[in-house]
Amino acid sequence: MSEMGEDPFKIDEEEKTAPLRMEFKSAEKSEKAKKEKSQENKVIRLLEKNPLGMTLPEMAGGPRQVKKIKLLRPLLAEAIRLGIVMPISQRAGSTVYRLVKNLGPR
Repeated sequence: MSEMGEDPFKIDEEEKTAPLRMEFKSAEKSEKAKKEKSQENKVIRLLEKNPLGMTLPEMAGGPRQVKKIKLLRPLLAEAIRLGIVMPISQRAGSTVYRLVKNLGPR
């Protein structure tokens, strides 16, 4: 042992923390993916109930459900960016949103 000059059982700091960092990142990604999936499903579930399309206040349960509207608005915007939901028309001054999978040929 003394011939090598180093302790064979000594572990470098990088080797000690590298696997932990990798596990943490993968766990973080999976949690983030689950959260995104659940948020995405919330808007989709609301729109699947009514294939004709719904406005944001209708999804929230009424025009006075301001808290729910504020929660749903970013979820709806993300679903539009992902191409899952599409604005199709206006009803009572509000945009009607519909799932793209329910849109047929026009």
